[in-house]
Amino acid sequence: MRLESNYVQKQQQKQSMKLMMTQQLSQSIAMLQFNMEDLTAFLEDKALENPLIEVIPGRDMAPDYAITTRKKNNLVGVDNTDWLEQIADTTMTLSDALKEQMQFLDMTSQQKMALLFLIDSLDKNGYLQTDPEVVAAALLISLADVLESLETLQNFEPAGVGARDARECILLQIKRHPDAPDQAYAVIHDYFEDFANKRWKKIADGLGMEMATIQLVSDFIITLNPKPGAEFESDRVQYVVPDLVLKQVGGELHVSVAKQFLPRMKFQESYFEMMQATQEKDVAAFLKEKAGEFDWLKKGLEQRESTIGRVGEAIVRHQREFFLHEGTHLEPLTLKEIAEEIEVHESTVSRAVNGKYMETVHGVYELKYFFSSSLTKKASEESDAGDVSSQSIKNLIQQFVRVEDKLKPLSDQRIVEMLDEQSIQVSRRAIAKYRGELNIPSSSKRKRFV
Repeated sequence: MRLESNYVQKQQQKQSMKLMMTQQLSQSIAMLQFNMEDLTAFLEDKALENPLIEVIPGRDMAPDYAITTRKKNNLVGVDNTDWLEQIADTTMTLSDALKEQMQFLDMTSQQKMALLFLIDSLDKNGYLQTDPEVVAAALLISLADVLESLETLQNFEPAGVGARDARECILLQIKRHPDAPDQAYAVIHDYFEDFANKRWKKIADGLGMEMATIQLVSDFIITLNPKPGAEFESDRVQYVVPDLVLKQVGGELHVSVAKQFLPRMKFQESYFEMMQATQEKDVAAFLKEKAGEFDWLKKGLEQRESTIGRVGEAIVRHQREFFLHEGTHLEPLTLKEIAEEIEVHESTVSRAVNGKYMETVHGVYELKYFFSSSLTKKASEESDAGDVSSQSIKNLIQQFVRVEDKLKPLSDQRIVEMLDEQSIQVSRRAIAKYRGELNIPSSSKRKRFV
């Protein structure tokens, strides 16, 4: 049997282009995307590997201090930080607060051990994440002791702590609240799911109540806290360091990079000269490599600063009226428009605005806030055709809902019609989507009965 093949080998030259991602290019892209904290950490890591680099953190970026976003007349007090705000955070945690309350209780050693175990089994919202039976088995104590300890825990502050679900949490708060309506406990105990989904007629029929009575119960329930432990988490202030500062001088707007917060690099000249004096070949090669790394890192920082500054200036040009007149709607703006204007790739703009903030006369905003899709505004005799941003649509929806008749709340279709009256075309589905993003319930769940 003979096998034949028509396969022939040939040599052929082919020219093609492809982008090679060097380490320097990759790290320059990463530097643009980093926020202040990540950028400082990145440079400090480089300094550990390179003895020629010294990193000087931006102002108040040291570990023991932080820049607060305190507002004074809607201005972030960057230049007026109070010395009291420089004191280290000593906020008490939920666990600390509960353990403090158990110090003077008359308890057996088994109950105290169980109570400590239960406290350590709470999640950040104050909910118990284990079963009493499991605790009893783990500690080799009686279930009765564990249940006694659980009852003690559920009498601690904040009210509702130690609950195993939202229903029990609300019931614990109702039992302890002096102004709780008489019917509130029965409504939540027997009809919690129906109440949450506003199936109030079923509750009214089942308990023989008027709808107005259930409305009063609802008004009381919304004053309670379904996440009692979360208040300890919210006390921990999240600090934001602005990358850009916008100042208004008369009718002119000026954008600048907040250099005082940027980390800086210093070349270790004395170390370089000392090592260079050895005149060893290997040392000279090492110094050349590390000096080169310092140079491109410095250029990367300058490029990052320049790009973010140009993006900020372009945003201000497009949203000028918003910055000059508080309450003015944002203009529709996309990443692509800014990219074309400053002649960079769209992905570069995306990296430049990711996690970056601008301090303005109205407060601190994330740069991504100023970008939104546009919706068509139809032409009419009273107004010219044009576009309106999705953020502006959301603002209008909030305004409509804020002043609506709560006995007859606006349906999504009615909001569509009201926008149409302002020559803005938007679908009912879009209204439902924006309402969801704004955490505004449907009209049936906004309806009041008194």
